[in-house]
Amino acid sequence: MINYLILLSLIFIIGILIYLLFSIKNKETVDQGGNESLQNKLNEVSNDINKIEIDLASVTTPINELNRFLGGNVTTGRLGEWSLESIVQDIMPNNSYKFQDQINNESADRVDCSITTAEGFIVPIDSKFYAGQYQNFQSAGSDVERKKVLRDLRTAVLRDAEDISKKYILQNKTSNYAVLYMASEKLIDLVDKIDDLRQECLTEKRILILGPNTLAAFLDTIRVGHHYLKLNETAAKVAKVVRGIQKEFNNLDISTETVIKRLDGALKDVQNLQTRVNVLGNKLEKGSESLEEE
Repeated sequence: MINYLILLSLIFIIGILIYLLFSIKNKETVDQGGNESLQNKLNEVSNDINKIEIDLASVTTPINELNRFLGGNVTTGRLGEWSLESIVQDIMPNNSYKFQDQINNESADRVDCSITTAEGFIVPIDSKFYAGQYQNFQSAGSDVERKKVLRDLRTAVLRDAEDISKKYILQNKTSNYAVLYMASEKLIDLVDKIDDLRQECLTEKRILILGPNTLAAFLDTIRVGHHYLKLNETAAKVAKVVRGIQKEFNNLDISTETVIKRLDGALKDVQNLQTRVNVLGNKLEKGSESLEEE
C-alpha cells in the first residue's frame, strides 16, 4: 500500500513536469522572439519543481516513519502494549489488573500486564508484534519465500514463548499458563498457517497465543468470575444480616415466653389473693352476724 502511494506521487509529479514542458513549447511557438519570456517561464518551472520537491518530502517523511514503525522496532512493540491496555481497561474491573508489573520480586523483568483472577492467581500477559515478518510475508513473491517467512515467524514465536514462560510463570503465585498477545488479527492468521504452533506453545511452553478478539473473550470469562465473587460476598453479607435478625427474633420469642410465664404467675398470685380476700370477707361477715346476735 505504501509503495503504491509513492508510485502514484511520482506519476503525479512526472505528469506536472510534462504539462509544464508542453506549455513552454507552445509558448515558444507563439512567440519566437520571446527569449526573455522563455527564461522567466523556465525560472517559474524551476520554482515549481522546487516546491514539488518540498511537498514530496513532506509526504514521504511520514511514509518513511510508517515504514520504520512497521519494521519491528521498539515503537512497534509499544503499539502492541497500547492495544493490550485498551482492551484490558475496557473489560476488567479497575482493581484486577496492573501494567508493567514486576510479579517476580527476585527479577527486574516486568510483564506488560498482570490480571488477577477471582481466586487470587495472577495471569501474565506479554505483548509481541511481528510486523517485520508480516511485511515480509506480504511482499514475498513465491511460495518458497512465504514458507521461509513462516519458518522465521515460528522460530520467533517459540523463542518469545519460552522467554515469557521462564520469566513470568511462578509456582503458587501465577496461573499455570501465560498469554502471548499479538495486537493484529492478520498476525494471528499467519500463526494459524503454521501447523501445530499453538499446540506446541500451550503444551510445551504453557503459553496461550491470543489476538484482540480472543483476548477480549478470555478476559470476559475472568471478569465473570469477579462478578460472581462479588455476588457471593454480597450474599454472605445479606446472610449475616438475616442470621442476626433471626437471632433477635429468637431472643424476642424467649423473652415473650418469660413474660407470659411471669404474667401467668402474677395472675395466679392475684387469684390467690382474691381467694384469701373472699375467705376474709366471709369470716368478717360471719363475725358481724355473731356480734349482732349477741
